[in-house]
Amino acid sequence: MNPAIMKRHTLSWLKILLAPTLAALAGAAAAEFDQARWIAPPAGVGTNQPCPRFRKEFILDRAPRRAWLRLAGLGDFDARVNGQRLADTGMNQPWSQYEKTLYYREFDITARLTRGTNCVGVMLGNSFWNNPNPPPGRYNKHGPQRTASEPFLLRAEIRFEPRRGTPGTLGSDETWRAADGPVVFSHIYAGEDFDARLQEPGWDSAGFDDHAWQAVRLAGAPTGQLTPALWPGIKAFPPEPAASVRQPAPGVFLYSFPRNTAAQLRITVTGGKAGDRIQFRCGEHKNAEDRLFGGYIVNSDLITDGQPHTHQWLFFYLGMQFVEVTGAVPEGEANPGNLPVIRRLELVPVRAGLAETGSFHCASDLYNGTHQLIDAAMRANMSWVLTDCPHREKLGWLECAYLLEPSFLYRYEGRDWFRKIAHDIRDAQEPSGRVLTVAPSYPAGRFPGAFNWTVEWGAAAVLVPWQHYQWFGDRQILKDHFDLMRRFTDFIGREARDGLAPAGLGDWYDYGHGQPPGPSRFTPTELSATATWGLCAEAVSRAAQALGRPRDARAYRELHTQIAADFRRHFQDPATRKLRHHGSPQCANAMALCASLVPPEDRALLVADIIADLKQRDWQQTPGDVGHAYFIRALAEAGRSDVLHRVYSRTGLGSYGGILAKGLTALPETWDAMMDGCQSLNHCMLGHVMEWYYGYVGGIRQPP
Repeated sequence: MNPAIMKRHTLSWLKILLAPTLAALAGAAAAEFDQARWIAPPAGVGTNQPCPRFRKEFILDRAPRRAWLRLAGLGDFDARVNGQRLADTGMNQPWSQYEKTLYYREFDITARLTRGTNCVGVMLGNSFWNNPNPPPGRYNKHGPQRTASEPFLLRAEIRFEPRRGTPGTLGSDETWRAADGPVVFSHIYAGEDFDARLQEPGWDSAGFDDHAWQAVRLAGAPTGQLTPALWPGIKAFPPEPAASVRQPAPGVFLYSFPRNTAAQLRITVTGGKAGDRIQFRCGEHKNAEDRLFGGYIVNSDLITDGQPHTHQWLFFYLGMQFVEVTGAVPEGEANPGNLPVIRRLELVPVRAGLAETGSFHCASDLYNGTHQLIDAAMRANMSWVLTDCPHREKLGWLECAYLLEPSFLYRYEGRDWFRKIAHDIRDAQEPSGRVLTVAPSYPAGRFPGAFNWTVEWGAAAVLVPWQHYQWFGDRQILKDHFDLMRRFTDFIGREARDGLAPAGLGDWYDYGHGQPPGPSRFTPTELSATATWGLCAEAVSRAAQALGRPRDARAYRELHTQIAADFRRHFQDPATRKLRHHGSPQCANAMALCASLVPPEDRALLVADIIADLKQRDWQQTPGDVGHAYFIRALAEAGRSDVLHRVYSRTGLGSYGGILAKGLTALPETWDAMMDGCQSLNHCMLGHVMEWYYGYVGGIRQPP
């Protein structure tokens, strides 16, 4: 057994085996978490806003040898023991399909406890658990949102291992106290407001006078199964100061930062008077007049108490590069109105704390710059799920999860993170076997038509666990998710008509057709859906073989053979042997090659057809969000990395070089880096070339 793995998976008083199932851990957690009750704020406290605080004092006759706090706080939580924060952000409650799984975090608090009176304090914030529509004028993702009958819930348990004697337990119960806190508005999309006047210094320490606080209310247990979080939490990284400050209009100051990143805002302010309101507008698009524009600018207010103060967002984060400030002046500026003075304004990058495991550097400045561009977007979207963007959506759109899984695993230690993503997908799967475009789903069915479910997105149900197994060789991921994989593949079969999988979004944001970005233009959407179905059938067959299920292996191998025959019947010209398309064969041919849907004797022809199309386009790639990964794999596996080198050495419109030439610091949503205020400038969905850098330029790849 690998000692490093054991060390990483050890959870104090739980006995953990290598690659434990979450179901087994959940059972152990239920047995060990039995001394705590779910508690909620009393009536009139924490009714959506402000956010509530909880506290409990307790006495120890001696400092323990070891002590742990395990905690689930809905929607999010910032925990403290004896005045010391246990994490460097308040983003500590993992997102999940809450009605199925509720994760808890565990903290070693041994060094924070002392003999005598101690105190644990917890502040709760909003997240996807309860996401009501915000007041008018504040940004919100369109569509219905998830709401909860109990906006705020807490369950906490401390376990003590004494130096002598019997272990002890302290759990949340009706003796805890609660009060409103200084976070007066908290919303996963709309921002966070903080009123410094409502701070109560020492509330999280022993000896604080809490007579004005109220007793908590015991609450019913949510339906989700309590399960330990085994992967690193959200970490804060060194703060980044602004590169420049300009005044585009009277009383308006624009802070520009060196790069676009997912971050929390940190403000150090002095002066002014109690009750002064500083307003921050945060975004990633600015115009030539240095004013923010676009559809997803987020507001955040800080109400001062007239005292010097440093504040960092607790529960909110945002992908941004620019912050517009009103109601205060930068230090050194004229201040005839005696407004608060901003001494420092910084962005604190936040992301899942996955360790770096790979790095890439070569003689090409363009390749190195491209790697940095993609890596910046990867970091910004490493949250509790793999988000597609850290501002407008913050959702786990599933095509990125499997199409970029190899890229992430080359760069970061994502074993447990991707295991959690697979579990999210399993929790979100519908009884029919269907998997929607997003997991977790908040709520299911929030998007119309193909945005709600599309084969190429739902295929993450099959390909995330399969690629995880290919990467780590751990059959447990297949044991845990084989039913998920099989049921989704079978669902496509029931929805198929005349051998074709149902059409959806297809090769989203393909390029070079001269039309606005959107669903596939060059590739028939039934083609990419059916090719993806073929990939799923092949993966399920191979997973069954790995699990010693020969009957299933044979059944899905035969299904793949039938899918291939139907694919050729619908899409392959019997005379020319070429595939149907709508102006560019790059995606269609690449997906057919990667899914093994054409006979061996036709493979060279399809590769040549891709190259011929590239030549006439001056080496411009046309695949989008779905087809690009297969475009790379098909050419690289055919031994044509020389062609890929020509493609990715371009510096004009529609290339990585062109994106860098525009001065962007993170990969955008579109190949031509549209800066229209609607398209994201921090999106990892076109970053598949990372896989080529490591797997083919560097030559590091798993056997097929």
